[in-house]
Amino acid sequence: MNNSQSQPSSATNNSRASQQHQQEHADVCIIGSGAGGAVVAKVLAEAGLSVIILEAGENHDPSTFGSYEPEMLRRLFWDSGLRRTRDGAIIISQGRGVGGSTIHNLCYAVRPPQVLLDRWGVPDLSANFERVEQTLGVTQIQETDVNRLNAVIRRGCELMKWRGIVQRHNRAACPTCGSQCLFGCPLSKSTQDNPTRSGKQSMAVTYIPLALAADAQLYSNCIAEKIHTEKGRVVGVSAQLPSGDLSVQSKVVVLAAGAINSPQLWLKSRLPNTNRRVGTNLHLHPAVFVGGVFNEMIDGHLGIPQSYYIDEFLDLEKSRSSGYLLMPAFGSQMIVAASLPGFGDSHRELMERYRHIAALLVLLHDRTTGQVSVNYKGEPNIAYRLRRSDKRMLVEGAINAARLLFAAGATEIVMPYTQHFPIKTEADLEIVRQRGIVPNDIMLASSHPQGTLPMGEYSNRSVVKLSGESHAVNGLFVADASLFPTSIGVPPTLTIAALAEHVASQIIESGIV
Repeated sequence: MNNSQSQPSSATNNSRASQQHQQEHADVCIIGSGAGGAVVAKVLAEAGLSVIILEAGENHDPSTFGSYEPEMLRRLFWDSGLRRTRDGAIIISQGRGVGGSTIHNLCYAVRPPQVLLDRWGVPDLSANFERVEQTLGVTQIQETDVNRLNAVIRRGCELMKWRGIVQRHNRAACPTCGSQCLFGCPLSKSTQDNPTRSGKQSMAVTYIPLALAADAQLYSNCIAEKIHTEKGRVVGVSAQLPSGDLSVQSKVVVLAAGAINSPQLWLKSRLPNTNRRVGTNLHLHPAVFVGGVFNEMIDGHLGIPQSYYIDEFLDLEKSRSSGYLLMPAFGSQMIVAASLPGFGDSHRELMERYRHIAALLVLLHDRTTGQVSVNYKGEPNIAYRLRRSDKRMLVEGAINAARLLFAAGATEIVMPYTQHFPIKTEADLEIVRQRGIVPNDIMLASSHPQGTLPMGEYSNRSVVKLSGESHAVNGLFVADASLFPTSIGVPPTLTIAALAEHVASQIIESGIV
């Protein structure tokens, strides 16, 4: 990546005299390099515009991704993977680094149903999806790549006579694939580096190299501090590098820092918020893990973590605003240990069955909306409390996940409550119904924050136009999951990327640059 400007941490010095003040000029400044920002950068750079990308995290060499989890959490995630809602009830995993969350995600490549996009009011994105899928190398997962974990889940699904499918993914040959890919894929290579692709096809090895080849500039380890405006139009961004300050003057600014950091920077920059909607409408796709202990060996940490997908309870054609997915889920020993209930001997006994555990993730298509605000330090404050109907839906999902695991042969169900309740028959599932979903009593996780700068035709109901441009600030565009007017219900990567392509085309057609 010849055009990457990576600043070493040793350049930081408390002496003001050592600080450098750097200025850049570009047609477009993009904040964030994940599923949205990377796509916008590639499209605009290839169209001949001068593009600067600002990324808060480091520019990773995939070969340095290792198995020491505390280090990888620090390198790849905001707040070392411990970002939480204000009440501490939901852990929010957000990528921090070139490629964003596409570095750690598990590569499901799912298109949303057209009925949802129609509800949002966006134009036909079919061509955008096709181009994105080609660039990311999206392919059908082969039967030979369905690991033991997913095969057991599939067995239970078929016995329950529920609807499930082997999905598609943006992953090439990966002989050592396993749960460690949650911490980055050391085999990631694109055709830019190699005649054939290998490993996870994140934005860092697909769109970013293409953007740099078209003369985009990338600043990593670069914290955007403020978006500047004059007379209702953006004029640039000020940012902080380890070595000093960076000022970028540009005609267009694209916010693509994710649904937490994008509204944070909007509010921190004191940009117009006349309808008080900036940061509201937060959806989290909250998820609960349900584990099954089997007599047979599962070894869920080996092979492609997620290949099967159960959408029996998510029919967006009929019910566009509610439902849930059931997806196989497993992790490294550290992640599983953090998810299992109990303490002391009971927890140790469960961990001794590590190789015999299969787990499902209940991913909620949430109606609940939360809010991102900023505290006195300008840091994000994330408020989100599940409404009763969503709690009931999660309870139903957890019970159905347990029923599937029992059908597949599980001898015991484990739920991530603080206390270990043995669930050994379907009758015992009444424990789950009675205990319910209580904040901080059960571990909830989120990997898909969305919706905080929603797009729409009317300025009193949305923050940005359907083109992605702000209703209130000319030249300010959004290109990440903040755009979603509602929860999307399915893994969002492809939709973010396709919408980002659409936003990039709108920037070109606007004639601003």
